[in-house]
Amino acid sequence: MSPRGTWRLGPTDEMLRDSARALGSARTVQLLWRFPEPVDAAALDAEWRRLDRGRLSRRIVPAAVPGARDRWAPAHNEEPAHHDDVPLTDATARDWLDDQVRAPLPVDSGALWRLAAAPYRTGSLVSLCVPHFRCDGMGLFRALAERTDPPAPRRRTPGPLAEDLVDAAAGVAATLTRTPPWAAGLLAHPERLRHLAEALRPAGPVPAASAPRYFSWDVFEVDAAAWEERARAHGGTVNSLFVEIAANLVRAAVPRDAEADVAIGVPVDRRTSPGDGRANALVVVPVTVAGGPPRHDGLHPTRRATRTALADPRLQAATLVPERLWHLLPGGLANALKTPGAQQTDAVASNFGAAPEAVTLFAGGRADAVALRTMNVPGVVPERARLRASLCLLRTGDRFHVTVTGMPDHFGDGETLHRLAREEFAAWDLPARGWWEPLPQVDRVPPPRSTAVRGLVVGAADRDEPRPVTGGSER
Repeated sequence: MSPRGTWRLGPTDEMLRDSARALGSARTVQLLWRFPEPVDAAALDAEWRRLDRGRLSRRIVPAAVPGARDRWAPAHNEEPAHHDDVPLTDATARDWLDDQVRAPLPVDSGALWRLAAAPYRTGSLVSLCVPHFRCDGMGLFRALAERTDPPAPRRRTPGPLAEDLVDAAAGVAATLTRTPPWAAGLLAHPERLRHLAEALRPAGPVPAASAPRYFSWDVFEVDAAAWEERARAHGGTVNSLFVEIAANLVRAAVPRDAEADVAIGVPVDRRTSPGDGRANALVVVPVTVAGGPPRHDGLHPTRRATRTALADPRLQAATLVPERLWHLLPGGLANALKTPGAQQTDAVASNFGAAPEAVTLFAGGRADAVALRTMNVPGVVPERARLRASLCLLRTGDRFHVTVTGMPDHFGDGETLHRLAREEFAAWDLPARGWWEPLPQVDRVPPPRSTAVRGLVVGAADRDEPRPVTGGSER
């Protein structure tokens, strides 16, 4: 089916759509490009028009039939491309990027996503911001890879109302088919029944909410070969080192009980075909590692914990009951029966693998660096979410670009977070350069090794863990 065809909202799409009301903040995905040459305004406008014909420009249409899921319909983005003429400096670049992600893109607004560019050094910085409910990071890569107009969807039924009737009937049938074996599994595994009962237990008084905290952040470049070598030397993989770095930042900066474990959310891609048009098709698997002080003595425990978590099917679903049954439940009950997701982990470690050529080649130029970050806007309300840090890893050529974000209560401002992250890299003997530091002339990015859009999955760059096939997305 076409990416702009009749795709229904999944549980994670709905949870992300409603997160502003439930958590006091919404999640936004931001892709950042650094170009050594100026980006031409006409080329940027052409990219905007291309993206507006693709999967990013969709609106939510409520279902007209009870039991049917809401659906995506093609729409036009009313937010034009932004061309800033004032050159950015190393002191103003981060504020400009923050301005792009912090400007609202409300659920019901005609402003669907935001593309902006500004002069920087000899070239340009470019930002693409998309609300997470509209598209996850992997979906964003796929949108950038679509170089032709998607074909018009072929309807098998006379129109939207008939489609809703078909979807509602299919949902009821799936519920009747899948619920009995699921219920039998609960009886056969008492621990699953206890877990379900705990989820349904009435919650205590809701604590008073304080002001949202917008995360401090920075971007680092690390030599990919050095990262791979240090991971192997400590008995791990690219992934397990990345997860351990995220855990160490929490251990070092976030006050907690000395015996308390650290939960790191690891997103894994569910998509199995290039034509998959789902908005969010990721599951965030919680990987539990030991607490205590930062650890730099080996990666075997974290590697085992990651493999165990990714092999557990119970951790790879967006809901605690079959998804089609979940859609039929009333709102309060459905909210209680969703999996906690990324917002209820201590940190998220998202490894995007190698940036495909469709991402590095943009607006007529080749970026010498690409990074991605997911930000809560206006910020995380600490009483409503456990999340305290979020890291993204993306490879461009022979370098890893690591975006580190953290709650300012614990990680301080950008300068303090930069120092903490740099100290953590140094503890693994990994020299890291900030994005805003001078780029050596000899350090240029070779052409990407593949034009394929790689899956977002822990271990995409050095994976020995199993690939799950069910689940949701980061939320």
